Amino acid sequence: MPAKNRAAPAVGSMRGTMPSILGHLEDVDKAPARAPHIQVRTVLPGGVTIRVRANIGAQTLIARGTDAVDVSDLREGEFVEVSYRHGREGRLDAETIYVRPEQAVVS
Repeated sequence: MPAKNRAAPAVGSMRGTMPSILGHLEDVDKAPARAPHIQVRTVLPGGVTIRVRANIGAQTLIARGTDAVDVSDLREGEFVEVSYRHGREGRLDAETIYVRPEQAVVS
């Protein structure tokens, strides 16, 4: 019997595309003493919540709608799509962070 793909829709990877995570920004660490990173909270099928941390590098593209923004403009609670690559020591390096304005949480 073939194995079923049980990957959650929130954490996806398709052949030929970058793997990505969809969820809400839970933490935006902009501390100047170290590389900035974000933490994204997403809910998997069955109600399991996971938190994923991704480093933000100099080459990371951050956009809200069609406008490029700086990491300092990211707000906790916003709904984002983060494409990433696997970095050193098992960490994730964000390639793009796309804020979806239509799904943003207003605080």
